[in-house]
Amino acid sequence: MNCPENTIRPRSLPARRSGFTLIELLVVIAIIAALAAILLPAVQNAREAARRTECINNLKQILLATHNYEETFKCFPTGIVTPGPGVGLLPPLPTVTLPEPVIGIPVGRPSAASGNLQPTVPPITTWNFTQYWGWPGLIMNQMGAGTVNINFSELKSSANNLQAVQVVIKSYVCPSASLPSGRPPTGGANLGGWAYLTYRGNAGTSPLQSAPAGSPTTNGILYRNSSTKFRDITDGESNTICYGESLFGYWGDENSVLARMSDDDYNQVPDWGSDGSNPSSQAEVFDTYLNANGSYFFGFGSWHPDTVHFGIADGSTRSISKMIDFRTMTALCTRNGNERVNLPD
Repeated sequence: MNCPENTIRPRSLPARRSGFTLIELLVVIAIIAALAAILLPAVQNAREAARRTECINNLKQILLATHNYEETFKCFPTGIVTPGPGVGLLPPLPTVTLPEPVIGIPVGRPSAASGNLQPTVPPITTWNFTQYWGWPGLIMNQMGAGTVNINFSELKSSANNLQAVQVVIKSYVCPSASLPSGRPPTGGANLGGWAYLTYRGNAGTSPLQSAPAGSPTTNGILYRNSSTKFRDITDGESNTICYGESLFGYWGDENSVLARMSDDDYNQVPDWGSDGSNPSSQAEVFDTYLNANGSYFFGFGSWHPDTVHFGIADGSTRSISKMIDFRTMTALCTRNGNERVNLPD
C-alpha cells in the first residue's frame, strides 16, 4: 500500500560532529599553561633543594677529611704551602686563555648600598695559575682520592702533577654551579683541563693591625703556611667558619683555595663587590671578587639564590643568608677575635 503523498516524513537528525572547536582548544591550552606555571616553580624548587642538600654533603665530606687530617698531623691542613719545592720563590705558571669565558655569575639580589640589582661580573677570559699547593691537594688521601697521586717534591708543572690537577673531585664542586664546560689545558695528559673548585678555606678578615704591612691574614683557620690547631680557635669551634662556598676556582690553583671577609680599612664595611675593585662601589658581603692586575680572587658566595653554605670548625654545616650583617660574618671568620656572636640558625 502506497503512502499518501501528504504523509509527513521525519526530519533527518544533524550529523554528529567530532573533535574540539577552536574555543574549546584554546581553553584547554590555557588550563595546561596555568598548571605548568604553577607546577614549574615547584619542580625547580625541589631540584634546587636537592642540590643544596648535595652541596651541604660536600662540605661535610671536606670537613670530615679535614678532621681526619688533623687527627694524623695534629693541625689543620695548611691553606697554601709556600715556597714550593726548590729554593726561593717560584714563578707562576703561564697565564692561560680560558676555553670559555667565566660569565653568568649569579646576581639579582638587591645591593645593600643602593637597593638596585647588581650587574653581572664581566667575562673573565684569562687565569693566572701558580706553582703552589693548597689544602685541596693536601687532603686528597682523606677524601678517598689517593689515586690522584700528587708528587709534592716536584714542581706543579711536572708531567705527573699537571695530570693530577685535571682529576675531577666531585665533592669539590657545588651541583648548583653553572661552570663553563671547557677547562683550560694544562699541557700534560689531556683529561679535560684544570678541575674546578667552588669551596674555599676561611682565611679570616684583613691582615692583623699589629702585623707588618702586606703580611698575609692570620686570624682565620686556613691561610698561607698555616698550621692551626684546635687550641688556636679560642672563639670556639662552633662559632668559627672553616670552609665556605665560592663562585669559581680550580682545586690545583693557589689563587682559588682561600677566601676572606675583606675590611682592609677597618671600618666594618665590606671592601669587595661585584665590580672587581677594592674598595668597591658595589660592596657586598657575598658573591664578590677582586681583579688584581689580571689575577682574580673570589670571596665567599654561591650559585644558590639566597644562601651560602659553610662548614664550621666543629664539623657541622650551616646555611647563611646572603643578607647577613657584614660585622657578624667577620666575627664568624676570625678564630681569636673574642667577639660575642652566635652562629645564625
